Amino acid sequence: FWALVVVVGGSLIGEWLGVKGYLGNLWWLLGHQGWEYLELGWFWQVLLTAGLGLWVFILWRGLRRPLRAEADPGGLRHLLLYTSVAIPLFYVFAFFINPDTHITYADYWRWWIIHLWVEGIFEVFAVVIVGYLMVSLKLVTERSTVRALYFQLIILMGSGVIGTGHHYYWIGAPEMWIGLGAVFSALEVVPLTLLMVEAWEQYKMAREGGVDFPYRGTFWFLVAVAFWNLFGAGMLGFLINLPIVNYFQHGSWLTPAHGHGALMGVYGMLAIALALYVLRSIMKPEKWSDRAVALSFWGLNIGLMGMLLVTLIPVGFMQLAESFTNGFYAARDFSFYQRPLVNTLMWLRAIPDTVFLVPGILPLVWLAFRGLLNLRSVQPATGEAIVVDEATHAAD
Repeated sequence: FWALVVVVGGSLIGEWLGVKGYLGNLWWLLGHQGWEYLELGWFWQVLLTAGLGLWVFILWRGLRRPLRAEADPGGLRHLLLYTSVAIPLFYVFAFFINPDTHITYADYWRWWIIHLWVEGIFEVFAVVIVGYLMVSLKLVTERSTVRALYFQLIILMGSGVIGTGHHYYWIGAPEMWIGLGAVFSALEVVPLTLLMVEAWEQYKMAREGGVDFPYRGTFWFLVAVAFWNLFGAGMLGFLINLPIVNYFQHGSWLTPAHGHGALMGVYGMLAIALALYVLRSIMKPEKWSDRAVALSFWGLNIGLMGMLLVTLIPVGFMQLAESFTNGFYAARDFSFYQRPLVNTLMWLRAIPDTVFLVPGILPLVWLAFRGLLNLRSVQPATGEAIVVDEATHAAD
């Protein structure tokens, strides 16, 4: 946690000092590297990598017993460890860039971080952690999950590595990337969607069988992960990745529309699902509130969808039309944002933002504090898993 605070706080201050020119020749080391989405200085990148390594160590320490008990080195728990190690490992490509690197080479490695690391390795981790949760929730069998995960990981890594090519369209890379990037980037949404379809069938069987499922909140947020992976990361990503569209819309508001749907929709909802899983396991069952979770679920998802439909997507398409008609510069000129319709759509964004914050985030905060004040008093034995029994009644 404190490593995160130091890296985020220090890099933000360093970036501001670097942009202002206060760091002199240390701008690249401590300040702002000058690359979009890869701004933090080299020193902060080193600390970030070290912090990620510490996170992997903490995870490994918690998995030691399950790893020893799992004879198959390709089993589910080993997969979780492997994908966790890949997160700091694949960030090392950020160190391939220095002030003297040619712009084409630098941009090539930059996209290995922005796309392959975030949308590839993180997606691999997300697929494995969702599978791990599905097994923990007894919605799928471990054997079928491992088989499905290997199939999905092959698709994901194959499509992810080659699919990174949709970022190479206009940086001086070979023309082949236009075709390869457009086709393979569309396949990246398949794995998680397939896994959630199977989990949904198991959940329906449990409900029809009369099982009182205590982790409904966790499961519904995992369903949200699958939906946003298909819509936010998939459909909106595929839209802007098509070369003929990307040429005109590059940098328009269609890009943050994809970013909102993919980042908050996939990784944000996954983080909430994991938090709810842990919180449900460690707080007193009678203090749990499914109503608060349901309110938060609908508030976050309706608010996020509202951001896209009310502002980001409409303004993005208006920019696309402006760029196609009057040129790339016209869609980014300040006067574009002063148009009455665009200005109105900007102000209307406050409505879904409020829905996202009030009924979306506040119930989660309330439930977290309630859980903190009502932790279970019974401590499990060493190595014993804390899982709410199927028969435990769900409050509210």
